[in-house]
Amino acid sequence: MTTKTPTIVFKRVIPASPAEVYAAWTQPDVIRQWLAPGENQVLDAQSDVRVGGSFRIRSRAPDGVVHTIDGEYRALVPAQRILMTWSYSGPIALLCSMETLLEVVMHEAAPGETVMTVTQSGFATSDTADAYGEGWPTCFDKLERAMTDEHNNKNATDGGMHNAGDSDTNT
Repeated sequence: MTTKTPTIVFKRVIPASPAEVYAAWTQPDVIRQWLAPGENQVLDAQSDVRVGGSFRIRSRAPDGVVHTIDGEYRALVPAQRILMTWSYSGPIALLCSMETLLEVVMHEAAPGETVMTVTQSGFATSDTADAYGEGWPTCFDKLERAMTDEHNNKNATDGGMHNAGDSDTNT
């Protein structure tokens, strides 16, 4: 008999093109803007964006504690899909010593809007899945703000107007 490991799935409409969402997951300058939960801030992000390439994200909590995520890209289809491993190291014992699999799928919902589905699987326990399940929505809120700010800055530069909307769906 096989035991099914917990999986979490989130679906969110992001006010950006699929290419911009893909860049938000793979480009260090964009990762620094959003990929840390809650009040945490990204200190450093590195990525070697190729199948077999690695990435590392270090963030700092308000109390000064540093958290690190390492992983490897397993599949990359620009503006469509990212499959990568995800391993935490830091003071939260519940999250340590475990590698999960993270899949990000993007498709255009409308011009300038992307449906992003994030699936994380391979958790050791349901408690671990729950802990990640609480953190991801705060990251996605930051991603939405970063993409909205980026579009507003572009529109201020070129004189255009953009209405990002307020779409948000978690499943």
